[in-house]
Amino acid sequence: MSHGDILNQKARYRARCTGLGHQPSLQHLQALQVQEPVPAAVSRDQARLEAAVFERLGGTTDYCAHPAGVAHVRPGADHLVVELDPKLGPEHSLPEHSLLSLLPTQYTGPDEDEGAPGGIAGIRLLGIDAAGLHLGLVGTDARVTLTGPAPTQWRTIVSTHRTSCHDGRLVPLWDAPALTSFESDYLAADHACQEERADHAWVASGLLRRIALFHTVIKPYCVRHWQHGLGWKFELRYEHDVPMDHEALLAYLTHPVWGMPLRADREHCVCKPCDCDQGAERNCWYTLDAGGGRRGEIGIHFRRARVGRDTGQECGRLVGAGATPDWLAQALPSHYQRSAA
Repeated sequence: MSHGDILNQKARYRARCTGLGHQPSLQHLQALQVQEPVPAAVSRDQARLEAAVFERLGGTTDYCAHPAGVAHVRPGADHLVVELDPKLGPEHSLPEHSLLSLLPTQYTGPDEDEGAPGGIAGIRLLGIDAAGLHLGLVGTDARVTLTGPAPTQWRTIVSTHRTSCHDGRLVPLWDAPALTSFESDYLAADHACQEERADHAWVASGLLRRIALFHTVIKPYCVRHWQHGLGWKFELRYEHDVPMDHEALLAYLTHPVWGMPLRADREHCVCKPCDCDQGAERNCWYTLDAGGGRRGEIGIHFRRARVGRDTGQECGRLVGAGATPDWLAQALPSHYQRSAA
């Protein structure tokens, strides 16, 4: 196989994983002459920060324009850029929701609770500029940039949050130059668990770096994901006439050269080439794990609706969240065709 063929394959893989498109992906690979189309996080700290961002995305609580609320990502070994959708459902801001759930705070009210901080201990706001809002992990070189809103909008979100912290007797910790004693005590109290989670952060980091696969390779109208122990659970919901194509998704996630170091096992699959079940709901379950007794697996539930199920409410929330007609025509073709008629 020629160098050009391999480069095009890498560009195709990067484009599907990141959502950036084939030509920009090809130009990136040519310019940097990188070996990996989607590099892994260079350090455990970088993976920890990316895992925290993935955990606090709001796409699991309502519908967004893209699955998981991420339009696209730009992965580098020591930096990740994440472009967030503007809305969480028809009424709320996804950037605001995500940022407020990431920035750490300490409650100092009369009923003081010495438990967990608000947000994620150790995350710091490094700055806001034309490139986006920059997050770091205190004491490390880890970096994630969130994009989507204009700099003025990011500053308004942070300023409003700072004011609400004062009104709610919360101390903002996201500007502290070092880990505060409150954060240190919290992390030390459960040190073994924190270390174990850090050891498995590469799973969430690898998923976030490939998050666009959930709308470039497969077409579920709804993607839910949540942490389960040291691993993650996904539920992908499809309209009845949309192929689940789980083999395609798993092939990209576990690509033998450029994918995550995971293997896929089929637990249960009821995909059939006929409608001999009279159009009943169909469910398939797969597990991805690293093998060798390592924990932190990914469970994926592919769920296709029964024939005739009304998806009008879901379609309405997707429209309200900013989903494009092109996406709706792919993810909810039956409802979209009826609405357009």
